Amino acid sequence: MHSHIDYITHNIQPDVVGTLCCAINESQWPILIDMSTSDNKIYPCFGVHPWFVNDIENDFDVRLKKLLETNRRYLVGEIGIDKFRPHMEKQIEVFVKQLNVAVELKRNVVLHCVGAWDKVLQILKRYKKSELPIIVVHGFNDSIQIMQNLIDNYNVMFSLGKNALYGRNCRIAQIPLNKIVVETDSKIDVCLKDLIYKISEIKHEKNMADIIYNNSLRILKK
Repeated sequence: MHSHIDYITHNIQPDVVGTLCCAINESQWPILIDMSTSDNKIYPCFGVHPWFVNDIENDFDVRLKKLLETNRRYLVGEIGIDKFRPHMEKQIEVFVKQLNVAVELKRNVVLHCVGAWDKVLQILKRYKKSELPIIVVHGFNDSIQIMQNLIDNYNVMFSLGKNALYGRNCRIAQIPLNKIVVETDSKIDVCLKDLIYKISEIKHEKNMADIIYNNSLRILKK
């Protein structure tokens, strides 16, 4: 589900119900609008990636809200916190502002979190579970305890790609079937059918493609 502009310009794989194409900064927002207008499989996600928070201009969140209000298909992403990138306080400030917009407008979110689950979970605790939209956790590759915390307390989906499936912290076996979707991210060498086949093997579930299809529809609100 999760991808970026550089991947989409190469291709959208056949049989994909839709892709959450995420902006990384405000300069990509107009490009994303044009792309989604020409291809209804592209569900644009607008936001500022934690790697680029130092490039934002004042009132970016006001512009984000105005943009989202123009189209119900527009979602929020890719937003979050990354421990291994600079400007941590700025990352947190920008994440909270964008999350507030998503909550207010009831738009689903694509979340980037690397080494910062303590901070992300502390922020999520400020909201009632019923207030938060679906949070699509991009490339989850962390502990079972964090995974279970997210499942128990929030409306999350885990978007799994090549790294999550073949990394040393692969959690596929523990993730419930109704919480799984797949992604390419920006990797043009990833075949979604291969990812789904790998998941079906691990989960011993022959209908994995149908399950992921229906999970994806919940995020896209089709």
